[in-house]
Amino acid sequence: PLVNFGETFWGFVLINFLAMSFLYSFGLSTWVLYSVMSVIALTGIAANEAAVAAGMAATHIHVYEVTWIMTIGGGGATFALSIMMCFLAKSKRLKLMGKTCFVPSIFNINEPLVYGTPIAFNPILMIPMWICGFILPCITWAAFSLSMVPIPTKVFQMWYLPKFIFAYFSTGSIRGTLLAIVLFVVSWLVYWPFFKVYDNQLCKEEAEENKN
Repeated sequence: PLVNFGETFWGFVLINFLAMSFLYSFGLSTWVLYSVMSVIALTGIAANEAAVAAGMAATHIHVYEVTWIMTIGGGGATFALSIMMCFLAKSKRLKLMGKTCFVPSIFNINEPLVYGTPIAFNPILMIPMWICGFILPCITWAAFSLSMVPIPTKVFQMWYLPKFIFAYFSTGSIRGTLLAIVLFVVSWLVYWPFFKVYDNQLCKEEAEENKN
């Protein structure tokens, strides 16, 4: 039943939303649900391999080789936010955090950003993480279900590669990289207005502190 639900559109969206964004924004690592996700993902990739070996088409979308494409910069697709903080922030605090978090984010390690910025328990930045957690799985599912991107047929567990590279190797196609670029652009558009609000808020707080 778990695998069957995970292989549906809503199963794919809900599980990834909970693991990659919602629970993470409350301080619970994305790894919390990986024991559940692994049952779905490993069953799916094994079925895809078997199908291809039998001369049939791969049909299982909910595999790590797909879900990890969405974690651009880590759970919640925060790579865009780390770039904003590092290069576009006016707040000294955000700029410092951006410089600290930018390089790890390239390799999809964003615990310093989530817990240090913080995103966790921060209403302003939790909301865009939730939005990304819902929209990106929807886009990803559509791309694979409509055959715009090839469904992975081989195990590729190197999640720590920069996502534009990972997406190419996990799907075996440049279309995987193009999907990762689209997801990055969407995440940028989602995070941008919230980043501006939070940056302005911190600038005001820093200005008040300097007066005192």
